[in-house]
Amino acid sequence: MEVSKCPVCDELVEVANPWAGLEVVCPGCGEVLRVVSVRPLRLYYAFDPDEEPLPEEEHRQPRGD
Repeated sequence: MEVSKCPVCDELVEVANPWAGLEVVCPGCGEVLRVVSVRPLRLYYAFDPDEEPLPEEEHRQPRGD
């Protein structure tokens, strides 16, 4: 069993047999998290691919045409 902190509430989250891309739910706040690293175990928000901004679009400003 591997353990990491939730990036939202700092609750310890236990993950059995983690693998990159695995989604787990934080027992403290209920946030859906994704395993982004196995050694060490790191968790991050599990964004819906339709809602996650692409890196080049995060800071894009609308053009005033």
